Amino acid sequence: LTGMGSIGGRFEENDYLELATAMHFTAGSSGRDSTEINVQARLAFYTTQGQIIGNVTSKSFGGITAALPELFAEAKNIQGSDWSIWIGARFFRGDDIHIIDHFYFDEHSAQGFGVKYKNTQLAVMFPGSVDTNSTLPPYFYLNIVNGTPVLGLRNRSVWILEHVMPLNKGYLKFLGEFHRLADGSSEDTISQYNYPSDIGFVAGLKYQNELSKCMKGSFNAVSIRLGTGIANGGDGGGSKTFMTYGGPDLASQSFRKAMSFAVTETFLLNLNRHYSLNGYAIYTKSRGASDSMNKTPDYLGQQMLFNRKTDFAAGARGTWYIKDWFHLLHELDLSWRKDGTQDVAQLTKISIAPTIVPTAVRDVWARPHFRLVYSIGHYNKFASENLYSPYLAQSGIRNWGHYIGVKAEWWIW
Repeated sequence: LTGMGSIGGRFEENDYLELATAMHFTAGSSGRDSTEINVQARLAFYTTQGQIIGNVTSKSFGGITAALPELFAEAKNIQGSDWSIWIGARFFRGDDIHIIDHFYFDEHSAQGFGVKYKNTQLAVMFPGSVDTNSTLPPYFYLNIVNGTPVLGLRNRSVWILEHVMPLNKGYLKFLGEFHRLADGSSEDTISQYNYPSDIGFVAGLKYQNELSKCMKGSFNAVSIRLGTGIANGGDGGGSKTFMTYGGPDLASQSFRKAMSFAVTETFLLNLNRHYSLNGYAIYTKSRGASDSMNKTPDYLGQQMLFNRKTDFAAGARGTWYIKDWFHLLHELDLSWRKDGTQDVAQLTKISIAPTIVPTAVRDVWARPHFRLVYSIGHYNKFASENLYSPYLAQSGIRNWGHYIGVKAEWWIW
């Protein structure tokens, strides 16, 4: 559904590629465990239109986008101590719900630095982005530098404190964040660009435990997170709190009244050597700072943004190990999206994917996968008539959608 990304199942996801390289340095030994030193870079390729592989270049229709989401250096357990440090841009996040590609609790990926002592870490992130297709404030603004307008993410610092408390068969993770936007430039005499400073807070708790009554690898994880002010982000299938949601309060020029509440549940049950079940449920409710229950203007009055939204999705993927090398994947996904005062858009989807696993491992994480995928989805009347999905935007008004294709999926780590 529009605004939900791959939440609702990712069997139909477009092709993408990430190439990661790392350099490992050996520290001098002083009779204690050596320091683990790594420098890692990751290059990502994707396209929003057409092919990414084959006889395709960046000048072809749609083009290929290249990104460098990671380039960082880290030193772990310095000279055998409990201290670690990292600097750079990285995928700074914990576990995801794999079957919907959703990093649901602690997705902080950006540029910054961090220090860790035992199970506690402090990080400061400085997210930045330049994208002429993105909206203007609150996320983006015209930064007047030397008289030249430049579209960029407004200067924000995100302070993150995380602590993991080990338990007998799992852990509790505590999350706190403080966000601050700097004042607009005092030299900027154009009042619509010279915003006052603004802040936001996040608090969250995640509990994950092993399920000993099932086979090895089974787990359950539940999380709850509250974001306020400019830290109420989490939309488009992502959960980054610094991507502020909704419109501002134009009277105070702030997001003080904005908030977002997110609850997630995910589990993996390895029931026996013949069957595994991986499931999830997500509920997110967000509001901007405006009093509007529907749409509201941005800072410049150029766009009308939804100021309220509710997401709910639930689903499960079963893996039937017919043979060591042949697995039958089958998945049911339900998703609902309500923007503003509109009716609810709904999608129900079933996918079947006979899969060859040449490594012959009976495990949901075994790769590579060679899949034949068939999906059938049903949209409710509102979603269909309002073309409330990328598929409907291409196909036009209809209640049913079909997808068939062959896919390969793999990773090294």
